[in-house]
Amino acid sequence: MEFDEVLAKAVKEEISREEALFLLEETKAIDRYLKLFRAASHVRENEVGNIFKFDGFIGTITPCTTSPPCMYCGRSASPESFSNVLTPDEVAIGAQLIEATGTRRVEVGGGTLWSGADNLVLEAVRAVRNVTKLEVWVNVGPCLSKRTLEEFKSLGVTEVCSSLETINEKVFKEVKPGDNFHTRTEFAKTIKETGLKLTSVMMVGIGSSFRDYVNHIFWLKEIGVDHFCITGFNPIPGTPLETHMPAASYEVAKVIAVSRLVLRKADISIGGIMNDPQLLPLAVMAGASRAIHLGAHVHRPGRWAQRYRCVESKQLHSLEFINLLPLTVRIVRGMGMRAESSIEEALGGVSN
Repeated sequence: MEFDEVLAKAVKEEISREEALFLLEETKAIDRYLKLFRAASHVRENEVGNIFKFDGFIGTITPCTTSPPCMYCGRSASPESFSNVLTPDEVAIGAQLIEATGTRRVEVGGGTLWSGADNLVLEAVRAVRNVTKLEVWVNVGPCLSKRTLEEFKSLGVTEVCSSLETINEKVFKEVKPGDNFHTRTEFAKTIKETGLKLTSVMMVGIGSSFRDYVNHIFWLKEIGVDHFCITGFNPIPGTPLETHMPAASYEVAKVIAVSRLVLRKADISIGGIMNDPQLLPLAVMAGASRAIHLGAHVHRPGRWAQRYRCVESKQLHSLEFINLLPLTVRIVRGMGMRAESSIEEALGGVSN
């Protein structure tokens, strides 16, 4: 198998499992990274276009009762995390602030309430839809009934997330000892059966192998993932994994690029260690087409440390509003892409 031949084929058609693994294993030097990124960018432009999507985020809307907490999660350092959830009125305020930025869709997210989060999530979704025209997608884990999923369709919910982080069940049990792999995979299938779009998450850097990444990508392809979020592990002080090496940004980017060569029409977004505006160009080069926490978001104060003066931020009593779009849209435009027209219009024309 020849590297350049595989990439030449990839520009025209989807690569195989063996070719995906080959690219992950053999992309080691600068010239090969550049060739891989060029192919992935070409596929993105041909298959999904040259528009980069920025979602909003509102959270936390549900507490988390996963016990013990996931080893990488802030809850394992601060048990009260995810306990101070937003009220429907606060969710509505957040939605209006985010819509004013030109954002078209918003994630309402929270922890997994294993006893069932149907009512809390429905209240949050209705709060958004009552005061805005935002599309909504939900990320609270496998704690929603099929009846609620059916109701989502009439409420303007476009996607629901079932996040695995890893397809390797051994690694899953090690880093997510209180979670349930089978429940999450079945929930992903139920989302698709209900007729909603499926979002799912893979985390690079928690012990999965290249083969695990490939198996994960092709499992998602088989069930029909619509939005694939690829995150990089970022250690949180006080957690059991605080001394674990963070994911390398170039490794995350390599997985993004190979994912694009397989999941050619899916939205591919970034998270974790990649939630840094200065790493956004790398994600764009690798074939990403979407970001959540690099747009506008609303949460309890103190969850996001402002590092850039050009970022809009404000405090409204118990809420913090952060808008990175003046910075991140400028970065995306500098990479030859544009944000969705409503965001560009709200910014009044961002210069490079």
